Amino acid sequence: MWQYYLILGLGVVFLLLAIFTFRNTMGFLKNGDKATATVTDLHKYEAEGEVFAPVFTFRTKENQIVTYELAEGTDPPAWKIGETTTVIYDPADPSKVSLYSYFRMFVWTLVLLSIAFPLLIVGGGYFIAARFIL
Repeated sequence: MWQYYLILGLGVVFLLLAIFTFRNTMGFLKNGDKATATVTDLHKYEAEGEVFAPVFTFRTKENQIVTYELAEGTDPPAWKIGETTTVIYDPADPSKVSLYSYFRMFVWTLVLLSIAFPLLIVGGGYFIAARFIL
């Protein structure tokens, strides 16, 4: 029976973490500024073959030029030099930047929720079943 308390407790912890990351993301979206970024370079890395990470350049509202390298690379390159996309950045610290897409903004919230819900269903389901069925 203690296992179900543990499972339920872990589910609650992951749910709280998901809520925390969601709030942080929403705060970033609310307070961030959007800009159009252009791929200016493809940084080549050697990692079990060649991978190419795009390097974006954009101009802030304060007319500051910022360069941002995407943390992951692909082979073949997913981006071409000259392509543009929308980024969102923290006006107080323009080095805090992210591509402006649903998945990139909410990936950690979705991952944490996908862990939390099954744990909550299994852990909570046991106690519901114990009360009404068993």
